[in-house]
Amino acid sequence: MKVRLLPKGLIDMIAAGEVIERPASVVKELIENSIDADATSISIELTGAGIELIRIADNGSGMDESDLETSILRHATSKINSADDLFNIRTLGFRGEAIPSIASVSRMMISSRQEQSSSGSFVEMEAGEITGRGKKGMPQGTVVEVRDLFFNMPARKKFLKTPATEQKNMLDVISRYALAHPDITFSVTSGERKIFNLTSSMPTAERAGIIAGTDFKENMKEFTRKAPGIHVHGMLASPEVNRPTRSSIYAFANGRSVKDAVVTSAVLEGFSGMLMRGRYPVIVLFIDIDPADVDVNVHPTKAEVRFREPSRIYGLIVSIIRETLSSSGHNRYESVCEPEMPYIIKRPVYENPALQTSFIQEYDKPHGFYSNKSVIGVLKSTYVLLSDDDAFYILDQHASHERIVFDRLNRSDISGSQSLLHPIVVELTAQEFAAFEEIMDQLEAIGIEAEPFGESEIAVRTVPTLLRDSDIKDIIHEIVHEPLPRQRDERRKEIISRIACHSSVRAGKPLTQPEIAALLRQLDEAGAPTTCPHGRPIFKRISLEEIERWIGRRTS
Repeated sequence: MKVRLLPKGLIDMIAAGEVIERPASVVKELIENSIDADATSISIELTGAGIELIRIADNGSGMDESDLETSILRHATSKINSADDLFNIRTLGFRGEAIPSIASVSRMMISSRQEQSSSGSFVEMEAGEITGRGKKGMPQGTVVEVRDLFFNMPARKKFLKTPATEQKNMLDVISRYALAHPDITFSVTSGERKIFNLTSSMPTAERAGIIAGTDFKENMKEFTRKAPGIHVHGMLASPEVNRPTRSSIYAFANGRSVKDAVVTSAVLEGFSGMLMRGRYPVIVLFIDIDPADVDVNVHPTKAEVRFREPSRIYGLIVSIIRETLSSSGHNRYESVCEPEMPYIIKRPVYENPALQTSFIQEYDKPHGFYSNKSVIGVLKSTYVLLSDDDAFYILDQHASHERIVFDRLNRSDISGSQSLLHPIVVELTAQEFAAFEEIMDQLEAIGIEAEPFGESEIAVRTVPTLLRDSDIKDIIHEIVHEPLPRQRDERRKEIISRIACHSSVRAGKPLTQPEIAALLRQLDEAGAPTTCPHGRPIFKRISLEEIERWIGRRTS
C-alpha cells in the first residue's frame, strides 16, 4: 500500500471533525473567542437549529486586517507563545483550531473592527478556501456568520440529532457561559423568537433562575469555601428540586464549563442520601484555582480537565455541599433511596421475562393471572406479596401501575380528555421550551393540549382523564428535560413511557387492600403483562419447591 500525504482540504476536514461535532461546538468555540476578546455584550442568532445560520456578534477588542487574515490559518493564536504557556492558561481558547475548523465545514464570513480603526475588514470562506475579502463599516468588535454547516460533510450532517435536540445543546452551551460570566450581556434569538436577554445588570439569582428554572431560584442557597490556592463557591437548590439527568450540574473551572468525573462524583456524594435513585441535583459550582494546578489541554474540545490534586478538590466540594444542606435543615436520610430487598428476594430467580410469560400461559385468562392470587402482605410499601398453590410472588407496585398507564395511553384509551377551567401555566427554561415545540403535536395526540404562553411559558388547557390527579407540571418537565429519539414512533413511545413512569404509584406509597385488588385486576385487563415499559420485570416468582430446598425440606 502506497503511503502518501493527504491533501490540505482533507486534513482540514479531519481536524474539524475532532473539534466541530455539531452546531453546539461552533457556538462554544465562538463564544469563547468573544469572551477572550474582553467582550461585554454577545449577541447570538440561530436559524434552522444552527445548520442554516449561526451568527455571533460581540463588542470585544476586534482585529485589524492583518490579524483577521492570520486568524483563519490553522494553529494561529494570540493566546500562547511558548510551551510554558500551556501550563498557565488563563484564556478559554488557545489552540488556534476553532476558526479554520469551522471554515472548512461551512460557508463563513468574519468581520472585525478595532476601536482605533475607521472601518472594519471582512473575509469570506467556503470549505476552508477564501472566496472574498474587503472593507466594511461596522461597530467595534467581531461578527462571525456560519452558514450551511456541514454542507460538504453529508455523513456528519446525517448523524445530527433532531432540530430540537441540537437547539437544546446550543442553548445549554450558551447558558453555561452566561452563568460563568454574569458581567457579560447575552442576547439569543432563534428565527423570529427572542429566547432570552441576560443583561449584565441582572442580579445573579435572576439570571440563574432563567437558566436553571424558577424552582432553582426559589430554593437556592449560596455557598463558598476557600483553601490555599482554591476557592469553591456557587449556588445549589435543596434536594426537593431535582432533575432526571445530570444536565443541571453546572460546573466551571476558572470560568471554563467542564464535565469532570471528579467534580461530578463529589457533587453526587455531597447530595448522597437525599435524592431518589435516578434523580440529580441542580447546582452551579465554580472552582477558582491556580492555572498551574489544572490541565485544560487534555481533550480537543477542552471540555475535560485534569486537576493536579483531585482528592483535595473532591473533599472540598463534598464538605461544602453537605455543610450548606445541613445548615438549611437537610440531613442525609436513607428512606428516600430505593429500599433494600431481603436476602431471599436478591436470589437470581427467573430473571428472564420469557419464563414468567410461560407461567401466565398456564392459567385461564378469564380467571385472571394476577387477580387469582392471594395477597399475603406488603414489603416496605413497595412490593405486594402474593401466593397461589405452587409459588410465592413479589410484585413491584410502581412497575405494575406504570405498565397499566403506559398501555392505556399507548392505545389512546384515555377515556376522553378533560378541559381545564384554569390553564396550568408551566415555566420552562430555554432548552426545555425548544424541546416542547418539537413534540407539541405528539402531546396533543395523547390528550395533553398545550400552547406557548409568552416567551418561556406554556399553558396546558386539556389533559387526559387518566392523568387528572397527576402533577402535570412535573410531567411536562420530565418529558422535555432530556433528548428524545429522532424516529417519530420511538419518540412517541418514549414520551408515553415518561408520562406513565411519572404518574404511576411510587415505591414507598402505602396501598389499601381495595387499591391492591384494583391494581391486580387492571393488570389482567391489560393482558397480564410481565414487564414495565422499560423492560424491567413486574414480578418475581419463587416456586414452592425452591423455597423448600432453601430451608432443607427437599434435597432435589
